[in-house]
Amino acid sequence: MEEKPSYKKPEGQSGEKLLDIMDHEHTPIALWSLENMEVKEDDVTLDIGCGSGLNIKRLYEKSPKAKSYGVDYSSTSVRKSIMMNRKDVDEGNIVVEEADVLDMPFEDEQFNIITAFSTVFFWPDIINAFKEVKRVLKSGGKFFIVQGINGNNNCQPHGDKGNDEGAVFYNDQEFKNMLQEAGYSSVKCIIRKVQENKKFVKTYNSEGYSEELIIDNFKDNMNEEEKEVSSEWLCVMAEK
Repeated sequence: MEEKPSYKKPEGQSGEKLLDIMDHEHTPIALWSLENMEVKEDDVTLDIGCGSGLNIKRLYEKSPKAKSYGVDYSSTSVRKSIMMNRKDVDEGNIVVEEADVLDMPFEDEQFNIITAFSTVFFWPDIINAFKEVKRVLKSGGKFFIVQGINGNNNCQPHGDKGNDEGAVFYNDQEFKNMLQEAGYSSVKCIIRKVQENKKFVKTYNSEGYSEELIIDNFKDNMNEEEKEVSSEWLCVMAEK
């Protein structure tokens, strides 16, 4: 009997197949989030929970004058990420390592941009994980968290499980509170109302709080059923 593939830690052949499925399912929200990120061509980037390596590739395309890095604690994901980016790995442009988010093998203040696409709901000890991310961010660097949320997820309080693998889905207010506790200087939450093609931007910084509702022109090419499954997208930007 084939082992049930794990979203939390994809391993083996079933894990490789699952990573391909996740690439397909998560591509719309990943592309939307990348449109909301300001990535300079010489920014050093890191993708945590890099999965297949597709988002490392996308980040390197946005910052080709600097190295791009990826980490994952799944050996299958690390291997697949290296295969996805074989040429640039061989040329030293992309580096992929197996590591835990609570103990990453990087120097202090190494990265301009750090991303976490559809992965933080599996992170244990999340405040200390956010502190470890902040440690390897340069001063003024930005940490982007990307998560799809539906009606139920958006209402779940801190600590509630989203599925049988122990995923914990946080809403924008919870992310803001945890990131501030971890010591980030400002937090911006961008919530996309998928069916309405609008986005709600909430900004928290030393000047206080502001919010703005604007038209979102992103073309997601999703059908109505897909939009109902993921009715809101969340991109959180925290600055060190």
